[in-house]
Amino acid sequence: MGILKNILEPAAIAAIFTLGAWINRRDDRCGGVNDDIRTPLLHEDGSEEGRDTQCEPEEDTVTESARYKPRLWLHSRLLARYPFLLEIWYWLLIYWIYQGARAISARVIANNEAIFQKAESHAIQILAFEHTLHIDIELSVQRFILTKAPQLMDILAVIYYFHIIVGVAFYVYCYTYLPHNKYQAIRRALALMNIIAFAILSLWRCTPPRLLPEDFGFIDELHRGNSGSAWTRNKFQLTIAAMPSLHFGNSVFIACCTVGYSPHAFLRVIAPLWPVMMGWTVIATANHFVLDMVVGVVVVCSAYYWNWVMVMLVPVERVLFRFIRLEKPRYMGDG
Repeated sequence: MGILKNILEPAAIAAIFTLGAWINRRDDRCGGVNDDIRTPLLHEDGSEEGRDTQCEPEEDTVTESARYKPRLWLHSRLLARYPFLLEIWYWLLIYWIYQGARAISARVIANNEAIFQKAESHAIQILAFEHTLHIDIELSVQRFILTKAPQLMDILAVIYYFHIIVGVAFYVYCYTYLPHNKYQAIRRALALMNIIAFAILSLWRCTPPRLLPEDFGFIDELHRGNSGSAWTRNKFQLTIAAMPSLHFGNSVFIACCTVGYSPHAFLRVIAPLWPVMMGWTVIATANHFVLDMVVGVVVVCSAYYWNWVMVMLVPVERVLFRFIRLEKPRYMGDG
């Protein structure tokens, strides 16, 4: 699976983002980028109708940051032409701040045996609690697949590593087809769920089933022998972060948003398959407990409900944009 994570995944992400920027580019048939910056990409219903009928610029259609300059700077004109470039920047912030925080956390606790022992204790507590609830299915599921259909593990590994790729495709799809207010709420929720998840995994560290002592019976199917990759085998990898499962929680989030907001019936029908596949994957590969999945869903639901909290960062964005003299198209709004 190393080639998938080291080469194919980054290449796929770059390709999807490039396609998203190209699909959502804005034409300047109305007479230039200045007019183009004033034409909304998506109407409230998510359609793209009226691109050719909205050539007349409206008053007060550029942001306040336009006061310091008589014309748009080159990077502002580029953003007006390819507005999705800003969304790529937002995604990079969401992803790399989260991954960077995890990497720092991994190095801080690297030699602290007490923390690792506590994380293992928490994992054992989860197993005991699940046994009380009769939902401790993790070992049974893994053994069943290894005994009855071992070749299925390769497929599950691919599903596990496609987590980011599917998430990026969902990000581009929402920007392209959903009403802009819905898209903004989803983007804010993606950021907030990472913050909530990082807080939980930092305050209540938990070892995944695959890293429990051998007498518990779990097998690390994603990292056996030479499997895995530089992405998952390095000193910056935070291993004791089973609780919550954002792999599963995010898959449920993608399915729910697609079913609730997608204008395409086919996607609404197949979307629920993604969390089903991801659920079986994280259990069968011994990466998460059932309760990790439950908490993951709670996290993403909470993030969507409270996504407006992220709007508090808008003043920071405005100051940054003014500093770098970047004009944000008004139709993109704040947040």
